[in-house]
Amino acid sequence: MKFKVFISGNQKELQEERIAVKEVILNTSIIRDFFEPFLFEDLPAGGRDAVSTYLNEVKSSDIYIGILGNSYGQKNENGISATELEYHTFLENVNDGEILLFIKGHDDSLRDSATNEFFNKAKKLSVYKRFNSIEDLKNQVIRSLEAFLISEGRISFEEFDDRINPEIGYDAIDENEVKDFLRKRAINMDLKVPNIPIINILDSLEVLKEHKGHLIPNNTAILFFSQKASDYFPQNEIRIARFDGITRGTPTIDSQEIKGPVYQIIDQVENFFRRNTRTASKIVDFKRVDIPEYPYSAIREALINAIAHRDYNRTGAPILFYIYDDKVEIISPGGLVSGVTLKNIGSKHEARNRNICRIFHKTKDMEQLGAGIHKMRDYMRDYGLSEPEFRLYDKSFAVIFYGPGEHILDLVSSIPEDRKTDLKDLGLNDRQIKALEMMVNDEKVFTNKLYQETFGISERTASRDLKDLTDKKQVHAMGKTKDRKYKAL
Repeated sequence: MKFKVFISGNQKELQEERIAVKEVILNTSIIRDFFEPFLFEDLPAGGRDAVSTYLNEVKSSDIYIGILGNSYGQKNENGISATELEYHTFLENVNDGEILLFIKGHDDSLRDSATNEFFNKAKKLSVYKRFNSIEDLKNQVIRSLEAFLISEGRISFEEFDDRINPEIGYDAIDENEVKDFLRKRAINMDLKVPNIPIINILDSLEVLKEHKGHLIPNNTAILFFSQKASDYFPQNEIRIARFDGITRGTPTIDSQEIKGPVYQIIDQVENFFRRNTRTASKIVDFKRVDIPEYPYSAIREALINAIAHRDYNRTGAPILFYIYDDKVEIISPGGLVSGVTLKNIGSKHEARNRNICRIFHKTKDMEQLGAGIHKMRDYMRDYGLSEPEFRLYDKSFAVIFYGPGEHILDLVSSIPEDRKTDLKDLGLNDRQIKALEMMVNDEKVFTNKLYQETFGISERTASRDLKDLTDKKQVHAMGKTKDRKYKAL
């Protein structure tokens, strides 16, 4: 059975591009054996006026190819063009369909406002590529459809992480990213940073290949060491969101599309995660304990596993990272590797991207295959939370971490001693420790006057105590001097 491809775009402005896409699919060996392209013009003349007729073609398609130019096109009674109507119809009705957007040109200022508005909405939900000519468009369509066939298991070439693109030369490598990688490796492995040429480092990492007398970086090198990693591979993206509730249908509090070299992505995810999850505090036995909602070591392990083992041949599928009130869900494109099931996961060791895994091994971010699953379980259990849940969706693999909910303070015993702040060692007196305990444990808010009355001291002593607590970053001062209030950080 062939995959049905619906080709969409402004018929008047993009007639040549639309026809070119159909013809290149029909005239390219291998590709034509797997795909059946469809244009609105293919409908019988008498059926073109019935909107429901061609929308049914959209709903029965497996792949939507959308081409955007400069003109939005004629609007229907609902105020949207046929192209946007077709796009949303496919998005809403085709489960696990592939959306391929191709944007003509790089100067978005040339597009009318409606086209830019549609483009800005669509690029948040779908991967897109730009083209400068019809020939460029045809080449990109073929590459995208080849990648789709690989992800579907219909054809097989080299593994993604070992491939090269002769058009992406060594100059795509950012040597500063390589140096940062070397520093991480030196710290994690307790080694010295080697003082040898960067190209020799890359050669030793086995991420360069010779092609027609030139050394070309493979896809692994691009993912780790190129600032344009997500330009070359739009699927190299993490879409992360914090929802105001326990389901995806609730409002979004914060969201971000994170792209770039692998380690920059990891750092940005951590920043987003920490600002969108809770940290509770409690004073216990003269020590301040700050309690994160989740052990980030478990979350990071799942994140690295998702980056390392995802299916990069799925060009329209980023990693999804969702934070809810009660859980965290990380969804990686691609199911489990052949031979691995939900029952034997963690004991059956297979890798989808061996080169990517090998780079993570170099920094000890990954150990032997399968260890990540055990580490996630151990981190959560040792923290006093339930072990993560693993799920298989149709074309993806998910890890779900359930949080403590309203019982976050029960995790105090799980915090190691070196993560607790000894208030005596910090130089606080008994009065300050008691006040801080009241602010942290009971959410007490002090003024200078209330502090004097509580501890029977002078205004000067109260001012000195409260300033010291502020300077040592234990409390936050709010308001003007006369009416200043102090609450725990």
